[in-house]
Amino acid sequence: IKTIFAESLNTNGDVFNIAVGERVSLNQLIDILKKLISSKVQPIYRDERIGDVRDSLADISKAKKYLNYQPQIKVEEGLKYTLEWFKIQRAI
Repeated sequence: IKTIFAESLNTNGDVFNIAVGERVSLNQLIDILKKLISSKVQPIYRDERIGDVRDSLADISKAKKYLNYQPQIKVEEGLKYTLEWFKIQRAI
């Protein structure tokens, strides 16, 4: 959020990846979510399709360079905060 309000930047209209900067697989996300919601549900795997994303790694180098961005929250902690927000909103 700090970087959003950085008025002195000359980056008008630029796109930046704001992420953790670590590779996260779909299976890792499933495991984290299962842990956070105390679920024993097992994923059902299907044949791989063209375009399926196995893992994700956002390149945050541009955000680091121009916005002085440094990730402060890891994926699991961010998902925990997100789930708590949804619980407060009574969405889950």
